[in-house]
Amino acid sequence: MRKFKLLIILIQIVLISVFAIPAKAALVGDVTKATLSLSPQTGNYSANESFKVNIYVNTGGQNINTVAAYLKYDKNYFQALSIDTTGSAFTIEAENVIDSPNGKIKITRAIPTPGINSTNGFVAAVNFKALSNNTSAVDNVTFDFTPGDPTKSAVFVDDGRGTYILSGVYNGKYTVGSGGPITYPDGSLLKASNSEKVYLIENNQKRWIPTGDIFTSNGYSWANVIVVDSAIIAGYADGPNVLASASQSIPEGAIIRAVGDIDVYIVKYVGAKKFKRLILSPSVFNSYQHLKWSDIKNIDKSVIDLFTTSELVRAVGDPKVYKLYPSGDTGEKRWIKTAGTFNNMGFDWDAIYEINQVDRDSYIEGVVIE
Repeated sequence: MRKFKLLIILIQIVLISVFAIPAKAALVGDVTKATLSLSPQTGNYSANESFKVNIYVNTGGQNINTVAAYLKYDKNYFQALSIDTTGSAFTIEAENVIDSPNGKIKITRAIPTPGINSTNGFVAAVNFKALSNNTSAVDNVTFDFTPGDPTKSAVFVDDGRGTYILSGVYNGKYTVGSGGPITYPDGSLLKASNSEKVYLIENNQKRWIPTGDIFTSNGYSWANVIVVDSAIIAGYADGPNVLASASQSIPEGAIIRAVGDIDVYIVKYVGAKKFKRLILSPSVFNSYQHLKWSDIKNIDKSVIDLFTTSELVRAVGDPKVYKLYPSGDTGEKRWIKTAGTFNNMGFDWDAIYEINQVDRDSYIEGVVIE
């Protein structure tokens, strides 16, 4: 039975949905809607060695009710042994076929309402056996996919109409025997299939990118991260962790904190000058209703250090400028009595932050600077 007809029957019986991992290899199509991907997407195996390839779906945030993963593989180099649906996010099996003579696999699965909307939609796994030496220049386990064609690989929305939303797929390329270990050029972004760590490949080393902020600050794209077998990651020597780009965009008023530190700063720009001011305590932080803990950016210390620390403040409605001396969750403020004193001390007028009264009054009054 054609998959499209089967879908209509399934929709009449149940309402269904799913959302899964972002695809992470060379893209066929685009990522505007749902995508299907293989994991790992590369590997090197010995002849007669068995290996597993997992299939995931990313619904792009929409609830779906059916996934059809149609695969093609090079039967000269691989044998499809079995399809494993243990742990599948989809509970209804519609197609589960290995067509060995033609090197094709058909998997169609569904799930009842309310379905799934997640970032890790596991569909099924295919167990392969490597047959003979192979060094492929192209992907050799691929989705049978044509955008807009529901008779091939497909993803359907749980909308009662079976709307097709598969816009892209990520295939696999596997070598056997004399193909040798797979290596990647400098600048490649790799992630092992059993880990969330993303690495930059550089000078035959792997450099861990420790935070999402550091990843985005360097202009990397999640769509370019390639999921590989953990053995490939292990084959690279460890290099230094990737640091945040010094040119990263930290907007005016951003709340930043060094990775691994507890001190939180608020950012200010005046022309080319870059300032940061310590927020003394959680109570002071909460006194600013526009600040949210979820907005704190964890930044590498090397980038934090590019900002000049300002300890000059003036409360709203108060002309007095104070020099602050923070100490843990307490501290001292000292009034700078005159403009002449301010200038003689070498202070920078641009460094003055305007703060609220709660912030100002959290510091005890110290001796006047004059």
